[in-house]
Amino acid sequence: MGSNGALLFRQQEPAWFVSLVTLGALYVAAVAFRILSHLVLPLPCRPTDLRRRYGAWALVTGPTSGIGQSVALELARRGLNLVLVGRDPAKLQDISETISNTNPSVETKTVVVDLALIATRGRRCT
Repeated sequence: MGSNGALLFRQQEPAWFVSLVTLGALYVAAVAFRILSHLVLPLPCRPTDLRRRYGAWALVTGPTSGIGQSVALELARRGLNLVLVGRDPAKLQDISETISNTNPSVETKTVVVDLALIATRGRRCT
């Protein structure tokens, strides 16, 4: 009966082994589903209507350059009115005019204040 006999009389795997293999396969499938859902599902999401969700006005600090400027321009593009808070009145006026020119329906208000001075005013060195 050589090698053919070995194939005919193959032992059946123990029940604990089959159940562990099944449990492992289910775990791998669950992890793969979670990874795929994080990669694939967020893509077709439509943008959130910020005006309806948070209100008509947004406060942006540091809108004259960098990340603050990008945030201000994006919020204006999405239709939110802006309160721009910064230290330099000329730069605030420039960004306010830029926003008004690119998004005529958006209102802007500027507030000139140095928030660092307000935060340190109450502290005293001892």
